[in-house]
Amino acid sequence: MAEKTSVRIPYRDQLWLQMDTPDNLMYINSLMWFEEVPDWDAITKVFTEKLVDSYPVFRRVSERRGRRWYWVDFPEFDVDAHFSRSVLPGEGGRDEAEKLISERISVPLPAGRPLWSVEFLENYHGHDGPEGQEGALVLFRVQHGLVDGVRLTQLLLSMCEIDDDALPPKVGRDLAPRGGLLRTATEAGAGFAKDSFGIARGLGGAAAVFPWTLTKLVKDVAAPGFQVTRVPTRVVESLTATVGPTNKTANTYRALFRLLWEPRSPRRSWSGRPGVDKRVSWISGVDLAGVKRVAKAHDSTVTIVMTAAVSRALTEYLKAKGDKPLADINLMIPMSVAPAGEGAPSELGNHITLILLRLPLGVEDSQELINDITASMTRVQYSFEPHTTYAAIVGSAAVPSGITNSLVDVVANKSIGQLTSVPGPSGQVKFGGTPVGGLLGWVPMTGAQSLGVCIYSYNGQVSVGIATDAGLVPEPGMLAELIGEQFETFAGWND
Repeated sequence: MAEKTSVRIPYRDQLWLQMDTPDNLMYINSLMWFEEVPDWDAITKVFTEKLVDSYPVFRRVSERRGRRWYWVDFPEFDVDAHFSRSVLPGEGGRDEAEKLISERISVPLPAGRPLWSVEFLENYHGHDGPEGQEGALVLFRVQHGLVDGVRLTQLLLSMCEIDDDALPPKVGRDLAPRGGLLRTATEAGAGFAKDSFGIARGLGGAAAVFPWTLTKLVKDVAAPGFQVTRVPTRVVESLTATVGPTNKTANTYRALFRLLWEPRSPRRSWSGRPGVDKRVSWISGVDLAGVKRVAKAHDSTVTIVMTAAVSRALTEYLKAKGDKPLADINLMIPMSVAPAGEGAPSELGNHITLILLRLPLGVEDSQELINDITASMTRVQYSFEPHTTYAAIVGSAAVPSGITNSLVDVVANKSIGQLTSVPGPSGQVKFGGTPVGGLLGWVPMTGAQSLGVCIYSYNGQVSVGIATDAGLVPEPGMLAELIGEQFETFAGWND
């Protein structure tokens, strides 16, 4: 018998394996739909050759030895066991598809074998193709420990037939220091001195307009959703607002203070203890050109406009549920720490970190809303928050698993869920020779989170996938529709 290959699992991947619980499975669920029924043998061949044969991790299982984890070859690996075919019941519309997919993503994959599956769903009539024409869906599920969402998207696209001029842009930031330790230390020292001068100047300006600063602080603290425990972070944020948005030192202080002292998200109808059952919904066909017109009218970006639409949708959702208003909520945002671009990824695993984005709610003025979101994202970009949270992710995996989950929950429970935005190909691609009608995904949740939002652009259109806890947010379709309705409220959409 050949000796099994054993590969040590990096801490950054080990964390996602440890976080897996029945209430919140750490799975990435991706959906691809076709406006015609593809050749299933061709689809299976692509997955086998470009996924399983190219990346050994899809033929391995995790094995724990003490406090370390390893990928080991699964001796009874059978690729056919990871493929299945199902037929959507009834008319095979969106309702039937969402119900079946919700059932699937609520159930863990079979234990003791590689944690991924591909399910072909036939009798699908919920697409935007010719009326009456049958299409199909492909549901791909994979445990987060194998690969992060950015590289999974890159991997799926590398399996497609795609024109060079339709390739998606590169995403991610390289957080590795350049030029050696001495150069890094020198640059950090110079940056700290410059930032310190900017902080002093900003606080001096705040002192000069103290009444305005105090008024803003009182307004922030007394905003809807007031909690006494929010006062410390509000004070720090109000003071940071007087410092330039690109001051890395001030922004890093702000981020660290929030990570340590920000309280749990205020209780609303979406709050509570998550259960096993999850639900999904999605919208598709949002005109990307229209979103770009809105972005241009507001001197912004597509990602920020989409995030603003989510803000307005959550505001309307609270009203519809009879909840008390909130001035803001926190969302966890995945951020790639290593650039990912065209072609197949050289390695899989997890190369992401998570940042805490404060999302304003109830802001009626579109420009003010977009400016607020831009300011929050800019302060994250010009800070060491991604570096800090990435170090925390790696460090958390090194401690006993019980402590790991507790540490993760402390940060996760400061937010109501996760939001991710992924740019896809600008033109149509083919998979196994069949044109792909659309792609989207659903991100996992953790802790007491009840909501996951995934924004994906493809072939001139935007899709938004909504995943929720069935007991806390039982109508994800309502949220999806609310997001789709918000774009007409922004200047530039109808130009």
